[in-house]
Amino acid sequence: MSAIYIADTGLFVAMGQPSNRRYQVVRTFARRNDMTFVLPERVYDELTVNAPDVETPPIDTAIDEGWARVAAPLEYTNALVSRTMDGVQRYIANADDRPADEIERADPALAGVAAQAFVDETADHAYIYTTDTLAGEGAENVFASEGYGDSVTYVNGFRFVEDLLE
Repeated sequence: MSAIYIADTGLFVAMGQPSNRRYQVVRTFARRNDMTFVLPERVYDELTVNAPDVETPPIDTAIDEGWARVAAPLEYTNALVSRTMDGVQRYIANADDRPADEIERADPALAGVAAQAFVDETADHAYIYTTDTLAGEGAENVFASEGYGDSVTYVNGFRFVEDLLE
Protein backbone atom coordinates (compact mmCIF):
# COMPACT_ATOMS: atom_id res chain seq x y z
CA MET A 1 0.00 0.00 0.00
CA SER A 2 1.28 3.44 -0.84
CA ALA A 3 0.28 6.37 1.30
CA ILE A 4 0.40 10.13 1.11
CA TYR A 5 0.74 12.26 4.25
CA ILE A 6 -0.95 15.63 3.79
CA ALA A 7 -0.36 18.44 6.29
CA ASP A 8 -2.14 21.70 6.97
CA THR A 9 -0.95 25.06 8.21
CA GLY A 10 -1.99 24.32 11.79
CA LEU A 11 0.33 21.33 12.09
CA PHE A 12 3.39 23.40 11.20
CA VAL A 13 2.25 26.34 13.33
CA ALA A 14 1.82 23.95 16.29
CA MET A 15 5.37 22.68 15.75
CA GLY A 16 6.94 26.12 15.81
CA GLN A 17 10.56 26.86 14.92
CA PRO A 18 13.18 24.16 14.19
CA SER A 19 14.71 24.78 17.62
CA ASN A 20 11.38 23.90 19.27
CA ARG A 21 11.06 20.40 20.75
CA ARG A 22 7.70 19.93 19.00
CA TYR A 23 9.31 20.55 15.62
CA GLN A 24 12.16 18.20 16.43
CA VAL A 25 9.95 15.28 17.48
CA VAL A 26 7.80 15.57 14.33
CA ARG A 27 10.94 15.75 12.17
CA THR A 28 12.35 12.66 13.91
CA PHE A 29 9.05 10.81 13.49
CA ALA A 30 8.89 11.64 9.79
CA ARG A 31 12.46 10.55 9.19
CA ARG A 32 12.15 7.30 11.17
CA ASN A 33 9.00 6.38 9.28
CA ASP A 34 10.30 7.51 5.89
CA MET A 35 7.43 10.00 5.58
CA THR A 36 7.20 13.17 3.59
CA PHE A 37 4.46 15.61 4.53
CA VAL A 38 2.81 17.04 1.43
CA LEU A 39 1.35 20.54 1.59
CA PRO A 40 -1.14 22.06 -0.82
CA GLU A 41 0.22 25.22 -2.42
CA ARG A 42 -2.32 27.28 -0.44
CA VAL A 43 -0.95 25.89 2.82
CA TYR A 44 2.62 26.63 1.78
CA ASP A 45 1.59 30.20 0.92
CA GLU A 46 0.05 30.62 4.39
CA LEU A 47 3.25 29.37 6.04
CA THR A 48 5.61 31.62 4.12
CA VAL A 49 4.04 34.98 4.84
CA ASN A 50 6.79 37.56 5.07
CA ALA A 51 7.69 38.09 8.69
CA PRO A 52 10.62 40.39 9.42
CA ASP A 53 11.65 38.37 12.48
CA VAL A 54 11.91 35.05 10.57
CA GLU A 55 14.82 34.57 8.17
CA THR A 56 13.85 31.12 6.94
CA PRO A 57 10.29 29.92 7.52
CA PRO A 58 10.20 26.56 9.37
CA ILE A 59 8.43 24.95 6.41
CA ASP A 60 11.35 25.84 4.13
CA THR A 61 13.70 24.16 6.59
CA ALA A 62 11.52 21.03 6.55
CA ILE A 63 11.52 21.06 2.74
CA ASP A 64 15.30 21.54 2.62
CA GLU A 65 15.68 18.61 5.04
CA GLY A 66 13.51 16.42 2.81
CA TRP A 67 10.60 15.55 5.11
CA ALA A 68 8.10 18.00 3.60
CA ARG A 69 7.27 19.13 0.10
CA VAL A 70 4.73 21.22 -1.74
CA ALA A 71 2.17 19.33 -3.83
CA ALA A 72 1.93 19.79 -7.56
CA PRO A 73 -0.73 22.30 -8.61
CA LEU A 74 -4.20 20.82 -8.27
CA GLU A 75 -5.98 19.79 -11.42
CA TYR A 76 -9.37 21.37 -10.82
CA THR A 77 -10.62 19.97 -14.13
CA ASN A 78 -10.41 16.49 -12.65
CA ALA A 79 -13.91 15.57 -11.45
CA LEU A 80 -12.82 13.84 -8.23
CA VAL A 81 -10.57 16.74 -7.24
CA SER A 82 -13.27 19.35 -7.77
CA ARG A 83 -16.06 17.25 -6.18
CA THR A 84 -14.07 16.50 -3.04
CA MET A 85 -12.95 20.09 -2.62
CA ASP A 86 -16.50 21.37 -3.11
CA GLY A 87 -17.82 18.70 -0.76
CA VAL A 88 -15.39 19.56 2.03
CA GLN A 89 -16.14 23.26 1.60
CA ARG A 90 -19.90 22.56 1.90
CA TYR A 91 -19.34 20.24 4.88
CA ILE A 92 -17.43 22.92 6.79
CA ALA A 93 -19.94 25.62 5.81
CA ASN A 94 -22.89 23.52 6.98
CA ALA A 95 -21.18 22.56 10.25
CA ASP A 96 -20.20 26.18 10.95
CA ASP A 97 -23.51 27.58 9.65
CA ARG A 98 -21.86 30.08 7.34
CA PRO A 99 -21.72 30.65 3.58
CA ALA A 100 -19.42 28.28 1.69
CA ASP A 101 -17.60 31.19 0.04
CA GLU A 102 -16.36 32.28 3.49
CA ILE A 103 -14.53 28.99 4.07
CA GLU A 104 -10.75 29.18 3.95
CA ARG A 105 -9.58 27.65 0.66
CA ALA A 106 -6.64 25.77 2.19
CA ASP A 107 -8.95 23.37 4.06
CA PRO A 108 -10.62 21.87 0.96
CA ALA A 109 -7.22 21.80 -0.76
CA LEU A 110 -6.14 19.08 1.71
CA ALA A 111 -8.81 16.81 0.23
CA GLY A 112 -7.88 17.99 -3.26
CA VAL A 113 -4.31 16.76 -2.83
CA ALA A 114 -5.60 13.37 -1.66
CA ALA A 115 -8.02 13.13 -4.58
CA GLN A 116 -5.30 13.98 -7.06
CA ALA A 117 -3.02 11.31 -5.58
CA PHE A 118 -5.82 8.74 -5.97
CA VAL A 119 -6.53 9.76 -9.55
CA ASP A 120 -2.83 9.79 -10.45
CA GLU A 121 -2.48 6.42 -8.67
CA THR A 122 0.49 7.68 -6.65
CA ALA A 123 -1.27 6.69 -3.41
CA ASP A 124 -4.05 4.39 -2.34
CA HIS A 125 -4.36 5.83 1.17
CA ALA A 126 -4.26 9.43 2.41
CA TYR A 127 -3.52 10.55 5.95
CA ILE A 128 -4.66 14.13 6.45
CA TYR A 129 -2.87 15.81 9.37
CA THR A 130 -4.90 18.86 10.30
CA THR A 131 -5.66 20.90 13.38
CA ASP A 132 -9.04 21.77 11.84
CA THR A 133 -11.46 19.09 12.98
CA LEU A 134 -14.12 20.03 10.44
CA ALA A 135 -11.64 19.84 7.56
CA GLY A 136 -10.53 16.38 8.67
CA GLU A 137 -14.04 15.07 9.29
CA GLY A 138 -15.24 16.67 6.07
CA ALA A 139 -12.54 14.93 4.05
CA GLU A 140 -13.39 11.55 5.59
CA ASN A 141 -17.12 12.03 4.95
CA VAL A 142 -16.76 13.29 1.39
CA PHE A 143 -14.36 10.52 0.41
CA ALA A 144 -16.70 7.93 1.96
CA SER A 145 -19.50 9.25 -0.25
CA GLU A 146 -17.15 8.91 -3.24
CA GLY A 147 -16.40 5.27 -2.43
CA TYR A 148 -13.03 5.90 -0.78
CA GLY A 149 -14.19 5.46 2.83
CA ASP A 150 -11.33 3.21 3.92
CA SER A 151 -8.75 5.20 1.99
CA VAL A 152 -8.68 8.45 4.00
CA THR A 153 -7.70 8.92 7.63
CA TYR A 154 -8.01 12.21 9.50
CA VAL A 155 -5.20 12.68 12.02
CA ASN A 156 -5.74 15.41 14.60
CA GLY A 157 -2.58 17.51 14.28
CA PHE A 158 -2.61 18.75 17.88
CA ARG A 159 -3.05 15.22 19.29
CA PHE A 160 -0.38 13.87 16.92
CA VAL A 161 2.23 16.33 18.19
CA GLU A 162 1.22 15.84 21.84
CA ASP A 163 1.42 12.05 21.49
CA LEU A 164 4.94 12.34 20.11
CA LEU A 165 5.98 14.45 23.11
CA GLU A 166 4.94 11.76 25.59
